[in-house]
Amino acid sequence: MPPLNHVALAVADRDRSAAFYGEHFGLTERVFDIDHLLILADAEGSELALSDADPVPDLPRTVHFGFRLADAAAVHAARERFRAAGLTETEWQDDGRFTRVQILDPDGYRVEVYAH
Repeated sequence: MPPLNHVALAVADRDRSAAFYGEHFGLTERVFDIDHLLILADAEGSELALSDADPVPDLPRTVHFGFRLADAAAVHAARERFRAAGLTETEWQDDGRFTRVQILDPDGYRVEVYAH
């Protein structure tokens, strides 16, 4: 099976979300853009589809998507960048086997960066 390569989100403001995911996750290439749908990509082939629609409120804390980083040091560095940017952190774990941080995007979706 090929690896998972994209996630689709309903967002209140595509441009605001595109700026957020571009700045914090490197999804800067606009590969598709029509009235209601914008697809962003990065150089490694990850894609994120942003649709103009009402975001899904109050999802359980276990509902999230993540970006795998090279190692725990990279997760620590990302956490510091998120904190410096004033992003809302929802979870943190560093137990020696698994390191992760979750933040909220502009619509309240949980986004995780992790290493194991």
